[in-house]
Amino acid sequence: MAQQPLIHYHIRWRPSGHQPGAGHGVVPGAGDQLRSVVPLRERPDPRRLDLRTSARDPFKNVWVRDFYLNSALKVIVLVDTSASMSYIGKVNRFNVAKEVASQLALSAYRSGDAFGVYVAGEKMNKKRMLPPKANRSAWVWLQQHFADLKLEGSHADGLFDVVPYLPQNPCLVFIISDFRWGEGKLKSLLKKLSHHDVVPVMLQDPTEIDEQPKRGIAILRDSETGAGQFVWMRQSVRDQMSAAREKHIKSVNSACTVLGTRPFVVNGEFNAASLTAYFMGKDA
Repeated sequence: MAQQPLIHYHIRWRPSGHQPGAGHGVVPGAGDQLRSVVPLRERPDPRRLDLRTSARDPFKNVWVRDFYLNSALKVIVLVDTSASMSYIGKVNRFNVAKEVASQLALSAYRSGDAFGVYVAGEKMNKKRMLPPKANRSAWVWLQQHFADLKLEGSHADGLFDVVPYLPQNPCLVFIISDFRWGEGKLKSLLKKLSHHDVVPVMLQDPTEIDEQPKRGIAILRDSETGAGQFVWMRQSVRDQMSAAREKHIKSVNSACTVLGTRPFVVNGEFNAASLTAYFMGKDA
């Protein structure tokens, strides 16, 4: 796996767990964000002594600083394994999905967060699931279990079967797919995941349209079946393909907007820094 910078993700809420991590939590503990100032008898830790507050107290009470615990987050990746994910153009689409998941696994471990992954095509693959936990070798697990994974099926409805396996408490969930799904499927899945922070990761490839020949004979393949068809490329055909792509992108954006999120687009190879920029609200 190519060495890339860590992905610095963040969420819109505070994790409530007691497992130490990098996020600002909501329970008291050892952290770096001040919660309140309390009497020493409530938090008997003289290392946190607040001299200024203690000196101002007319009743001569001793006060200490109380902090929020830096809590761990659960980062979960859902991977589409339908046949369209086997597309190979400028890049191997499923290898890109594996790279995204692997980099998230490494970043979660180094941030002290739990990491889990679930895969599904038409059905959920229960033999290739990793429930969320702190795991330093999660990315190695991904390399081993994704190496001979079969990509088949005309849709990814199995991802709906994953939902009951996810924690009830809010998590950060990534959905990695090309989203070549039926109308309304993405919106329905996002609704079922609405209490989580969800990031749809949409995989594209320049060879699908941008790098197709302007004129001449070309072989166009169905993304799900792999069946090829000889086509005489001309402007009208390119216009039809562009219109279909724009409709697809608009559909994905529309589904995400309704649920208050936006897709992260990977056009070709994956760059970890661009996903960090996505979380920072900058252009990827």
